[in-house]
Amino acid sequence: MKTVDIRPDSEMNPGKTLPVTASTSIIILVCVIFDVALHRLSSWMFDFDYFKNGLPQSVLVKNGTFPIAAVLGFSAMFGFLALIYFRSRSEIGGPSLRAAQRFFAPFAFIMFFGVFESAFIFPTPFRAEIITAIADAVPYLLLGALLGYVSRSGSGEGAGREGASAPWPSMLWVALFYVAGRYLVSYTILHITSGYIDRASGTFAWTVGCGLSMGAFYWLAGSTVSAATPMQRALRVGGLMLGIFWLMVQLFFALIFEFPITDLVIRASADTVYLIVGIYSFEILFRRKRFTRPPLMR
Repeated sequence: MKTVDIRPDSEMNPGKTLPVTASTSIIILVCVIFDVALHRLSSWMFDFDYFKNGLPQSVLVKNGTFPIAAVLGFSAMFGFLALIYFRSRSEIGGPSLRAAQRFFAPFAFIMFFGVFESAFIFPTPFRAEIITAIADAVPYLLLGALLGYVSRSGSGEGAGREGASAPWPSMLWVALFYVAGRYLVSYTILHITSGYIDRASGTFAWTVGCGLSMGAFYWLAGSTVSAATPMQRALRVGGLMLGIFWLMVQLFFALIFEFPITDLVIRASADTVYLIVGIYSFEILFRRKRFTRPPLMR
């Protein structure tokens, strides 16, 4: 059986770029510094203190260790996405810079909505939240651009043709399951902290936007990853890629404010289930024929 090398381009051409481990580490460090600097600059330019928004501050903020925790948190999130990007790079296919943005742009929007949610939960000041959400999202676009650049092959762009992604309505399908899950289960049965009654329109808009961002990742990148069965792809994309990252986003909130950890874990876990169900149902109903061949082998 013919095998396919799924290593990143930079790993297959070590003479053309830094080794993937070294270059990736440098890129993650650059993005962390950029993220911290962008938050500082935004706070100075728009004259606001994000920590003074009426919510009880976390122990880390009170004792002055939050900057260290934030750096570690950003490093973990950037590092996790870099790892799964390189593992799925060859499956996405296409030019390196394009493939990287297909992968990372949806995560930038997911991060934006993840940070912006508190404006509809409590609410915290809208202006400060949207500025902070943008500052949190932009570094993921930078991460994609830099990783796409270092993973180019020595001969230029080529990394094979693009993987067979799902059609664009798949984004709407996944978003539908996310929104339905939030309203039918999370808000009404699990009673996660939310503003779906007091701030109904804003919460609905946020929920739809977040669902579309999750769906966009499945449409643009997640649907191209190899899997032997629909459930395997749903677990890999919805559970591993989106689920773990979303849990990181939720838990980051606890680094800043006093907030029940159990609520954050429940909301992230429930959202992950909705995504898995949405992706699995789409794969079963509309893409089953794509599982007739075995997955790529190393």
